[in-house]
Order: sequence, then C-alpha cells, then structure tokens
Amino acid sequence: MGKRLAAVITTTLTATLFVIPAHSAVKAGSSCKKLGSISLTSTKKFTCVRSGKKLLWNKGVSLVPVAPKVQPATTPTATPTPTATPVEAPRTPTSVLSQSTEYLNVSQCKLINANNELTNQSFQQSPYRVKNTQPIRALIFPIDFPDLVAKTSPDSDFSSLTESISSFYSQMSDGRSKFSWTIHPKYVRYGENVADAKLGGRTATGYGVFSENAFKLAKQTVDTTKFDLIVYAPPPATTRSQIAIGPAFVASNPTQINATMLDGQAYEGPTPYWATAHEIGHLMGLADLYNYDAANEGAANPTKSIDDLQFRYMGVFDLMNWAGGGGVELTAWNRWLIDLIADDQIRCLPTSFTTTLLTPVEVEGGIKGAVIPISRTQAIVMESRRALRYDGRLTPASEGVLVYKVNTAIRSGFGPMQVIPRTGSKDPLHRDAPLKSGESISLEGYKIEVLEAGKFGDVVKVSKV
Repeated sequence: MGKRLAAVITTTLTATLFVIPAHSAVKAGSSCKKLGSISLTSTKKFTCVRSGKKLLWNKGVSLVPVAPKVQPATTPTATPTPTATPVEAPRTPTSVLSQSTEYLNVSQCKLINANNELTNQSFQQSPYRVKNTQPIRALIFPIDFPDLVAKTSPDSDFSSLTESISSFYSQMSDGRSKFSWTIHPKYVRYGENVADAKLGGRTATGYGVFSENAFKLAKQTVDTTKFDLIVYAPPPATTRSQIAIGPAFVASNPTQINATMLDGQAYEGPTPYWATAHEIGHLMGLADLYNYDAANEGAANPTKSIDDLQFRYMGVFDLMNWAGGGGVELTAWNRWLIDLIADDQIRCLPTSFTTTLLTPVEVEGGIKGAVIPISRTQAIVMESRRALRYDGRLTPASEGVLVYKVNTAIRSGFGPMQVIPRTGSKDPLHRDAPLKSGESISLEGYKIEVLEAGKFGDVVKVSKV
C-alpha cells in the first residue's frame, strides 16, 4: 500500500487486531441457525445456544461499561462505547504549583513537519484533513456486490458504528468533537464481483481502484459535497478472504474526499469499531505509531514476540498504535494535534523549573500534557494515565506519568512517537514505563520528577540539569 491514486491510502499493518461485529437484529429467545455463533450489538453479545430441540439466542452479555463519577476503574470490556460521564474532578494537591505566567506560549511547543507526509505528528497538518473545529458530517455509504448481496438494512447494520465512533471522539475531547451521521438507506451495487476486485489480501492491489469507483458511486447517488468523510460499508456477510483490510483514503486535494471502508474482519470479533476510529484518526491527520518493519524484524529475530516488535515504540498506549493494548485512549499530544483539546490544556515548559499538575487524560478537564520543546521538530511530552474509561484494562503498573518523545522528522510507521520508560522498566510493551510518585528520569538535559500522585492525577516537577 502507500500508493497515491485518487487518494493517499494509509493501511494498517495491525489490521488483524481491529475487529467490528455484525449487527443483525437479534432478540433473546429468537431462533438462530448455528450453535455457538455470536452476534454483537452496541450493548450486548448474544450466543446461539441449544434449548430442547431448538437453537435460540441467549439473554446476552452486556458489553457497555459504566464510567462512574467517583470510583474510576471500570471492568475491561470489548467495546469502546462507555457512558460519557466524567469520572471525578481532581482535588487540589499539596505541592506549590507554577503559575500560568511561568510557562512559555504554547506556540513554542507546536512542532513543524519535517517529513512532508500528509499524516504526521506535527502542527503543519494537511488543509484537506477532517477537522474537529466544526461538526463532522459523516456518511455511511453501504456497498454490496453481484456475488455478495446484502440481505439486511443499512440502518440496522451500521447504527451502532455511528454511536460508538461519536462517543469515542466526544470523550477524547470533553465533548468538543461532534459527528453528524447520515446512513444511506439502501445498499448500492458495485460494478464487479468482490472476487474480482482484488481486495482479498493484505498485499492486494485493488484498494486504490475501489476507492475511486466507490467515490464515483457515492457522487452518483448523493450530494457528496455535504459530507466531510465517507465510510464505505460492505454487508455484514463479508469475509476476510473477500475484503482483507479497511484502509484510510486520505484526501490530498480538494477534488477528493476523506474516506475509509469496513473489511471482512470488521464483523468477526469482540472489539467493535476501534478499527474505524483508528482510520478516522488518519483522516484527521494522525500518523501510525506502530512499527511497519515488525514483519522483517520478526523474520530476523524469530525468538521475539511479534507484538513486542510491532508495538515497541508506544507499547500498549494510544489507539493509533495498538487497539489490542490496554491504553487505547489517545495521548495528550495526539488530542492536541487534531483539536480534541485546547491550547490552554497544554503547558509549554521553559528551561527554568516548573511544577505542574497533570489531570489524567481519561478524566474530563484539566491540564492534559506538559511539553518540553527540544527543537522545532522534537519535544518531550508528559501526561497522566489511569485505568479509567477506555484505559480500563490498564494495570496499576501502567498508571502514572507517561513520558514520550515526539520527532516529526520520523515518518508514520517508523516511530514518530516513542515512550521513554522509567528506570528499571523491563516490559517491551511499556506496561511498566510510567513514573510513580517519588520517581524521576533525566533526559535531554532535563530532570522529570513526580512529586505527588492521587485521584487528582500527578504533580510533575521539571528542571534543567
């Protein structure tokens, strides 16, 4: 992939990790066809069980965690659609905090792009990207094929997708990001069989042609100028052998439209919609944080875990890195880049010492990140992580101050952001990387020390050494 045809295509090497369930209108006690089969809605997982001589859907298991206001830890679940409820406002710590006037203007921490890629970790973003500064007009455009005919309605198939994507980005932004979805009411027939469309493999060559043809179909069917992005959606019966991956088609000029597509594995597993949320992140301008070279590195080092190699830069953190990780909440830097948080939620640190309260990224409001500008293209970022909301699967070892370095000269997929682990960290997936209270690290001539930690977040002292 990586070719630019009608659009720049951003593929995800971790596509096998992103899965989206089918959404047939099942009801507890209604008949089903295959013993042990599973159907997922936005809120429940139903299993086909035997009752006497009949096969029936069971009562279902809830997939939706509740984000409580007081005690934050939520039970790990497979859905990224928790209740949009603030966890707990931070209380005031005992440390003396720096005043806002002691920090640099945040413009001094906004890195420039040094790699000329459309998706990158700088503030020189593409003018054609999807922007969170206004309501995002999103279209679900259902497409079927002569040899893959839809048998259900688009609304029942995809309404849960729209709810989940909206919820994810709303919570990443304290409600700043808003989606306005339109689901086209009928499937539109593609001009050739899916078997002939060359979409059935990770190295398949048909995705660029598909994006062009799908966009033509959309323009013939609806007024595409009324939308900021399109999700091309094949029927829930689609298999991975028919459509293997769901890349992002990133617009590179005003005649194109930002788009992505659902693939066969979108309907197979227990983690709904994270793939689509990831791809929409690309459409907003974000780069891939995982390692494109993992397969080659694995071949050269067969004793190493492929996960350890593929996610070695950011470990379990950030949806743009690994949907299978415990910390799929977007990092403070990524939120800042795409306007999910405001400038006043970032502190740009001077060379003199500062003491900053960082509110957990999973909690509404507060300061989300502290940034040390190293150059116009590099910075060190600190943020507070807790096992809350979409990070509910993090363990206590993964809580604390996550420190990482941003380098905009490094391209997407080659480590533009990399975790800086605490002294003594041994986990290749950085699950023990965050700093705890009383711990410190020194890098690039700075000492970063955690003075306090609690439900309020973490107090970080940074000084030039």
